[in-house]
Amino acid sequence: MNTRISDLTYNNDFASRINTQRNRLSLFQERISTGKRINRASDDPTGTEAVIKLRTSQKEIQQFQRTSQAANQKLVAADDALTGYETILERVKTLTSQGLSDTAPQQTRDYLANEIEALRSRILGIANYKNDEEYLFGGTRQNAPPFDPVTAAPAATPSTAQFVQIEPGANAIAVGVTAESIFSDATSNIFTDLTNAVAALRGTGNAATDRTTLETTMTRLNAYTSLSSMAQATVGINMNGTETASENLGNSFLHYDERAAAIEDADFAESATGLTSAQQSLDATLQVAGKGRRSLFDFLG
Repeated sequence: MNTRISDLTYNNDFASRINTQRNRLSLFQERISTGKRINRASDDPTGTEAVIKLRTSQKEIQQFQRTSQAANQKLVAADDALTGYETILERVKTLTSQGLSDTAPQQTRDYLANEIEALRSRILGIANYKNDEEYLFGGTRQNAPPFDPVTAAPAATPSTAQFVQIEPGANAIAVGVTAESIFSDATSNIFTDLTNAVAALRGTGNAATDRTTLETTMTRLNAYTSLSSMAQATVGINMNGTETASENLGNSFLHYDERAAAIEDADFAESATGLTSAQQSLDATLQVAGKGRRSLFDFLG
């Protein structure tokens, strides 16, 4: 028995084909327009999930990059401050040495005392320097300066260095050194020693005691120079660490970017070929449909 396909079935079939080809054409047009193979989750659910994980990893890396950059900035500031401090210490050594000369008249010794007193104020400024509203050498104690701005007395609350993690899975590093480890030790602090030196230069009435005080000051200045050098070495090591971390993080970010792009980006040549093919198929289908027993356009509207 012969089976005759009805006009409705015939045209419904062509309508379905045309809609499918239009969707395919639209798909390739969108890929060429956006440059992306995946423009919505339904385009490739598995690929979309993989891309989301990669982009999440990139966001984590960006956070580490910000932390690393902030740490590097603090360390650079600390390195510059320590360099300035050591320059001042060298000048104080020169002045103290001149004060030890038996031929220096009291007027000269007074000039030396005045300059050392001014340098002491500069050192106090370095010790209490604020970097982005944080005491550069305050460490974990940020509610008070390391030394009293007037009396130069050490802060009552002890402090430790601040540590931050600058790479995933890496150990935290110190983003600076504390004032306690630079400007003081178990014996005294730089401000007390310089105050004593100034008093000795101006004269206490006991020349022998004053000379002993200046000789002790020279020894103490060498000790402070050693403390500063050790602190600067620590800062330098951690500066190198932040620079290496920044490079590693940048490479990781690009690696994740390349992996995500390989999943979601469209191949332009492939998309252009697909677009041409989809357009040709649609045109051919429309031509055939237009010659049907009843115009398909009666159904398509």
